[in-house]
Amino acid sequence: MALSATACGGDGSVATDAAKAPAEASSQCPDPSGELVAQAKKEGKVVMSGPPTDTVRRQLPEAFQKAYGISLDYIGTSGKDNAARLDAERKAGLYSQDVFVGGADTMANTYHAQNWIAPLTGVLTPEELATEPWRGGTVPFVDQDKKILSISRYISVPIVINTDKVDPDEITTWKDLLDPKWKGKIATIDPRSPGGAIYNVGMFQASPEYGDAFVKQLYKDQKPILITDSRQGTDDLARGKYPIALGLGQLDVDTAADDGLPVEVVMPDLLQTTSGFGFLAVSDKPPHPEASKVLAQWLACPDGNKAWNDAYGSISTRTDVEPPENLPEWQVPKDGVEYFDANSWEFLTKGVKDATDLINSLIGTN
Repeated sequence: MALSATACGGDGSVATDAAKAPAEASSQCPDPSGELVAQAKKEGKVVMSGPPTDTVRRQLPEAFQKAYGISLDYIGTSGKDNAARLDAERKAGLYSQDVFVGGADTMANTYHAQNWIAPLTGVLTPEELATEPWRGGTVPFVDQDKKILSISRYISVPIVINTDKVDPDEITTWKDLLDPKWKGKIATIDPRSPGGAIYNVGMFQASPEYGDAFVKQLYKDQKPILITDSRQGTDDLARGKYPIALGLGQLDVDTAADDGLPVEVVMPDLLQTTSGFGFLAVSDKPPHPEASKVLAQWLACPDGNKAWNDAYGSISTRTDVEPPENLPEWQVPKDGVEYFDANSWEFLTKGVKDATDLINSLIGTN
């Protein structure tokens, strides 16, 4: 479903005072009175696909409209469904979307692999292509072609426990999950299903302290309960159906904790970072080329990047954008701490397959 934020009522009158003129933009963001924005307005709108997240669907078009007076049609959908849509359109010679914000696997192994996206070096500003604004002192491109930019980064949910069933001090490392008393009692999102559960397998494989042997012990010998629905899994964990769960979604766990349910995230010895849906790319054939530049630059600059991460509930890769106030501290990557990068190009294009092959050899294909 696409939403369009508009500044005027049906009779052409201005709807609100705030929409009468674009808001003042940060000096690092596109100039609302500049030539690029003027040309973009002539195109009428810009079309963006992104996650099917209600807050993003509501807040992002409104913020962009307010900033630049340009209508943003937002398509909230899964990466898999949007890839199928784009494939069908392109085979028919149609190009309906300008900007993509999506997940790593779809971006790397479909959009990039099919040459559907353009280098961002021809889209972003020199300030955005400098290293200074970005955490870690490097522009967070995922690929060498610089077509995919990470605009969010956070620590993935590691282990979640029911505090009525498990003492948090009982689990300080992943190896604590091998205790015989947890056999048949650990739920995990099926790593063979779409999503990020396979990233845990890759993290273990990459660690000299764990490796393939640990994967076998955890995913086969411990006989975990394989689930596919994070929301239902979180509810079942909170009700005590099982004491421990792996691979649950951030939003589901955060919501349960905020609701006062007996769930708690425990931080083991290995952690991974991801961007979730926080990858930015621009179509190689955008139907609104100037507006696509404005939107992409806005999402990479302080104002738009904050609007995106606040709506998505994530953490910016920019040094000058603070995390949303309601995020748990454990989700924020710490400087100087080594994490497994679940969205590295090597892992996305090779490691995911290796991890999937290992899991299939242990528990079969689904």
